[in-house]
Amino acid sequence: MADFEFTVDTREMADGLYSVAPHVDGATGAVISMQTAVIMAERHAAEDICRNVNRGFFSLIRSQISQKIAISRSQVEARLLELRDQSLKLSSVKTTMQRDFQMIAARYTKLFRSLDAALLSRIHETDTKLLDLVNKDAARSRGRTRVLQASVPVHQMESVSSSQRIAASNTRSRASAAIGAMSRFIQESNQQDSLAASILSGEKADADGMLLLPFALVDCDSLQTRQRQWSYHTPPPPVPEIGQQVKGAVERSVFPVLSQIQWREPDAAERENVARCLRDLVDRAKLNERVRGHLIRMYSAARSLAISEVRS
Repeated sequence: MADFEFTVDTREMADGLYSVAPHVDGATGAVISMQTAVIMAERHAAEDICRNVNRGFFSLIRSQISQKIAISRSQVEARLLELRDQSLKLSSVKTTMQRDFQMIAARYTKLFRSLDAALLSRIHETDTKLLDLVNKDAARSRGRTRVLQASVPVHQMESVSSSQRIAASNTRSRASAAIGAMSRFIQESNQQDSLAASILSGEKADADGMLLLPFALVDCDSLQTRQRQWSYHTPPPPVPEIGQQVKGAVERSVFPVLSQIQWREPDAAERENVARCLRDLVDRAKLNERVRGHLIRMYSAARSLAISEVRS
């Protein structure tokens, strides 16, 4: 069998490795340098990208904010113009209302001053009669006090009897006048009692009875709702309870048949009769000439109707 001997020498390989090692180290340094350069380049690129992204984002936000500011400014300017227009209109309305208020205030001031003057004149007229009566009674009382004073006649003996007869005659005359005055007072008192007895009812307070009261129907426009409505007027009752009963009776008995009433134009005689009664009432009320004329003019301008029939 053959023997083979091999001799393996690694010296050349080691020498080759020694020569390759610097190249490997150079390649390693180049790789490390390249890696560092790549990292720096990536970092710079990332920073540039971030700066560009930030700049674009802020530019976008700024443009959006600018657009919103422009829209808001245009809206505010439009609203300011509208508010300025409304302010001018309100100023015009305020000026008109102030002018109307001054005119109405002047009118009512003049009206109330005329009413005050009329009331003052009526008060003076009322006080004048009272003062005249007081002055007459005061003068009469002073004269009566002076006349009725006791006096002692002092005369000569020849005229004593004549003086006594004159004094007695004067006393009898005054006594007769006093008796006549008392008789007239008693007669007047009896007349007043009989008149009061004829007016007052002899029925008991708790007795049932029928009470007929006149009432006036008025077709007018309401001051609150500006709609047509019916109202009525009755003489003031002596007690509030009767007034409530009258109101309930009118609302139950009269108002339901108002829609069934047929009206007609009154003839000249009826209208003249109503006008004459109104003038009599105004004359008895002793109103001043201005109020009296205004009432007559209001009646003349009003359109009055008379009841023709009530449909069943």
